[in-house]
Amino acid sequence: MQESTSNNPSIDSARITIRTIPDGFAFYTSTTEGNEPKVLKLPAPIDFPDQFEDYITSEGWANQNDLFVTFIDFTKRFLLLPNSITNKEQIKTFFDFQFFQEKEEAYQIFSTPLSDGKQSFNWEMPLDRYNIFKRLFTNLDINTSTFLMIEWTLRQAASQQKTILVTHLFGASMLVCVANSYGLIFANTFPIKKKEEIPYFLLRCMEQLSLNPEQTRCVICSETISGQVILETLHPYIQQIEMAAFTSLPDEPLQLIGNKQ
Repeated sequence: MQESTSNNPSIDSARITIRTIPDGFAFYTSTTEGNEPKVLKLPAPIDFPDQFEDYITSEGWANQNDLFVTFIDFTKRFLLLPNSITNKEQIKTFFDFQFFQEKEEAYQIFSTPLSDGKQSFNWEMPLDRYNIFKRLFTNLDINTSTFLMIEWTLRQAASQQKTILVTHLFGASMLVCVANSYGLIFANTFPIKKKEEIPYFLLRCMEQLSLNPEQTRCVICSETISGQVILETLHPYIQQIEMAAFTSLPDEPLQLIGNKQ
């Protein structure tokens, strides 16, 4: 089990950030114009790792001792555990029990404490994928956008002393996390097949947490559906909506982009 840590998010000539996107990877460097990343699209899982390794080699990034790489993955499977649980084998047992599969796949578990001081965030990466990244990059920091979203939610709730719900739409998955001034009170992912399911899951979560849809601040980061469609879909049910964009910066992963309703 590894601990994932966030480095300084500034990107200089010796630093790149690689991020999972629904159809491949995005690469952020100091030469990225307008912060628009280079994109490597991989149409099918079989295209990884060969095309990925070829791309990294062609860019001159492989096995560079002076290059610092931050990799931001996406995970829809994670566990929140009390900080008091630190035994590696115990955490793996909990993870195996929660996400049991008939065909076992070897994976690396990462564990990072949340800033609320109460829980740890535990997530997985397939071991063969982890080994490829470790082989290609000498200085590697591995993180996940799911953890970054939860941390952002915690910080917002603490600074504003107000309950906040944050949603991240990525591929066919939807992360919902809720925090108040006391800490994180909900975090889970849901499979999304059509946009009409988005208000259903949000309203169900609000109902279970006794949150008022007309008064709860909701921040939506959508990487699969346009902001206008999101607003049109949610506005009849939820009033305080703010759209946000993912920035790739570990310390400030979300940037509000207006369209507040």
